[in-house]
Amino acid sequence: MARSKEFDPEVALDAAMRLFWRNGFARTSTQDLVAELGIARASLYDTFGSKRGLYLAALDSYLAGAGGQVPQLVAQRAESGLAAVRALLKAATALPEVGLPPGCFTVNATVEHGDGDSEISARLDTNRDRMESVFRGALARARAEGTLGADVDLDTAAVLLSTVLTGLQVLSRAGESQSHRIDRTIDATMNTLFVSTRLAKRG
Repeated sequence: MARSKEFDPEVALDAAMRLFWRNGFARTSTQDLVAELGIARASLYDTFGSKRGLYLAALDSYLAGAGGQVPQLVAQRAESGLAAVRALLKAATALPEVGLPPGCFTVNATVEHGDGDSEISARLDTNRDRMESVFRGALARARAEGTLGADVDLDTAAVLLSTVLTGLQVLSRAGESQSHRIDRTIDATMNTLFVSTRLAKRG
């Protein structure tokens, strides 16, 4: 009769995700994981195969959960397309919930790995495509509401917003001291996209 695992894999995966999120892959040792998760090294290898296997599982868990679902929810709950764009930029750089590290797990992974690991890169590319799609939807909504000019290319603007967001998330790792820079960058980005439409209406 097979022995039951001495730990809950989902709980262990969440703890590992937070540790990798905070320290990165290279700076997290197997011993760090064993201590943080409170499990035996053999149990970790039996369940996840390796430290890298656990990292990939943690990244997948993040992308399937809050990391992948929150942007769409933020956009849907906004009162307008313009408000959705601002909310997406602001929500992703807000102070973290209690117990969560600053910044974004996927952005941290991008900074650490670049394109050096094809499996990680594929996951991050898919996530960027998804984020651009959310921005594109918010922009299309703004255009339908008359707050975004017809001269703005939605695909290009979505890439711009996603790239700005990545930079803001990196900056947010420096903590609350950077909040004024983040706010000014969001304001400048919004003005770049939407001010021409407002001026045209006034004219």
